[in-house]
Formats: sequence, C-alpha cells, structure tokens
Amino acid sequence: MTISAGASELLLVANKPGLTETGGGHGAKGVDFQRWWAVLRMVEMEQANELDFLLLFETVQDVTELDSVSTPTRARVYQVKKKDRGEWSWSVLTGTTAPPKKKSSTVVSKAAAPTFTKVPDSALGKLQLSLAAFNNLSVEAYFISNAGCDIPLAAGGNAATSMPCSLADFAPEHSKLLAQALHSLSADGAPAPDLTKLKLKRVAIHPDEPSSYVIKSALELLTQRSPLHAGQAASFVESLVTKISPLGRHTDTCASFGDLVEQRGFARHEFISALGALETIPDHSAYLNDWLVQLQSEGMDFMMVTAIRAQAARVVREQLTGATLPIVQSLHDFCDIWLDANVRGSGLRLYFEAGLVALKKDFSSFRDAELLARFAMRAIKKCVDPN
Repeated sequence: MTISAGASELLLVANKPGLTETGGGHGAKGVDFQRWWAVLRMVEMEQANELDFLLLFETVQDVTELDSVSTPTRARVYQVKKKDRGEWSWSVLTGTTAPPKKKSSTVVSKAAAPTFTKVPDSALGKLQLSLAAFNNLSVEAYFISNAGCDIPLAAGGNAATSMPCSLADFAPEHSKLLAQALHSLSADGAPAPDLTKLKLKRVAIHPDEPSSYVIKSALELLTQRSPLHAGQAASFVESLVTKISPLGRHTDTCASFGDLVEQRGFARHEFISALGALETIPDHSAYLNDWLVQLQSEGMDFMMVTAIRAQAARVVREQLTGATLPIVQSLHDFCDIWLDANVRGSGLRLYFEAGLVALKKDFSSFRDAELLARFAMRAIKKCVDPN
C-alpha cells in the first residue's frame, strides 16, 4: 500500500526526537485540559463541516491536526497549556527578555544585547522548531490556553484581550526581537521565520472545570444534528474524552503511518461513529426524569433521587463507550431477570424498593443509588427497547 507524501512527511517528523511535548509540571490536570480541548476542537471542525480530520496526540507537540486521515495536505501543530492564574508573560513564551520601553536613545543604547539561549525550550521556540521540521506540508502552529498573553499589539491593545492573533500582529519592537530569537533556531542561511504561521488563541475552558464549555458546544452541535439526543451532550463528550485519553501514551518510534494513527490518532469517522452510537441509544434520560419525579411524589427522599440521577449519567457514558465491567453486566442481567419475573403494581416506589432488596443480596458492594439507577435504566430499556 502506497503512502501519500503528506503522511510520509508527518511520519518522518513524528519520529524525530525533541518535537513531542510529554507532560510537565502541570501533570495529569494539564493532560486532562488538553483532552477536553481536543474534543472541543472536534466539535468545532464538525460544526464547520470539515470533510475529514485526524488528531494525533503526543506526536508533534501536544496535538497535531491533519485535514485527512490518509492523504493529508495541511497540518496544524498545537501546544495546549492551562494556566491556573494570571497571564502568560513574554519571557515564558519566548525565552527572551522583553524589549525595553522607548524612553530615550541613551536608555536604548545602554540596554543589554538580547540572548537567545533559552529560546529552544520556550513555548514559541518549540512551535517554531516543529514548523521548521516540515518541508512540504502546509503547516501552522498554535499556542492554545485558557489564559491570555501579556504582549502589546501593533494595532494597539494587548494580546491578553485580543486573541486570537498571529505573532506578526505584535508591536514592531516585539515582533522584530521575536523574529531574531526564532531565527536563531535555524541553520545558517535559512529564511527568516514566517510569524504569520505562529498563532495564539485563548479558549473558554476553565482548568478546574473543563467540561462545562465543551458540553455547551456539543449541545449546540447535537441540537442541530440530533435534537432528540441533545440532552445527552454531557455523556457524549465524556465518552469521547474517555476514548482519547489513552492515546499518546505509547511514544515509541512508529514504523508506519498506519501504526502512528492506530497508537495516537482519532479520526473524523470515529467521531461520526460516536454520533451514530448516540442515535442508537434512546434518550432514556427523558423517561428517567419522569420516573424520578414520580418516585419523589411517592415519598422517595430527594437526596436519593438526586443521587440516582447522577449515577444514571454514568450508565449512559458506559453505553456510549462500551466500558461495562463483567460484574456490572451480571448486575444488569440480574435486573432483567427480576423485571421479567415481577410485575409492577400501581406504585413505582414500592416496586423500586423491592428490586433494591433483591439486588443487595447479591451486589452488596454497590451503593443503593447506583443499584437503583441501573435498575431504573434496565427497566426503561425494557419499556422502550424490549429486544
């Protein structure tokens, strides 16, 4: 099987040492932020009606985006970093000292000559090195964060409040120094870096609660594409985060582009499959809400009702990811047998309480709320999808 020129070059660059971001001081929380942003990016591309896409994790920087899973012609390289407080400073982003403020010619003449020894390890330095590694693919590089960047712009204002922007939009003294700094990473005779290809973008994902904004965006997509399942937006995005979380853990050299995609990639067709799986699952949450209202009206404690609702959301996530443990499957089978053997009377609460008593005999390690949630979801399934 032949491999396209774009895929071949991507594989070559992916196997070069030093171009992959691997963790850092932010640890698991930072990786979670990246994964939630990746799901947001998928939703954005689907909303934009992109014909195809492929996201590769821990391949070139944090995330690499291609416009095709088999014959890529364009790529975007992303560093995705959370920041718990404040804004990104010039020195952290560039590895250099900010240009002196214009006061007088004497002050300027006394300013120390800039040094570029820290540029290779800076955020923008790493992105420039990644850009320079490509010769044929059309590539852009992005620094993505929840925080802004404290850098003045040529048009006035500050990058902290005017993102997205490219590095070419910086104030002249900043863009000139940055061009010199990034050029220092190149071999002698190499062309000056194209600052329009390096961009900063701020996203409304809070590092302590990354799900909220992503769920909101997915809700908009599902409202357009699958309005009957819009209520499952949270379960949908959580299932995608679960699916992509293991990607990129294997960072060994890949022998082929196919191996690279298998180990670290998530493509549009997989996103569409997840949407399709959502379509096959009836919106049990609407029925569950009716049942919980009935249970509360019959005297069930509202705290238990709330706990059941939370546990039922976990059940829906399992359905989307196919991540049902053997013990849980045994519990579901028990529910099905019990439901077939016991006819419900006029009251819903008494029926649930009887089911809970039977379940606790064999599944005492589960909390009551989870047992009742799984019992309810199996009962609803029998009502709306008896086969």
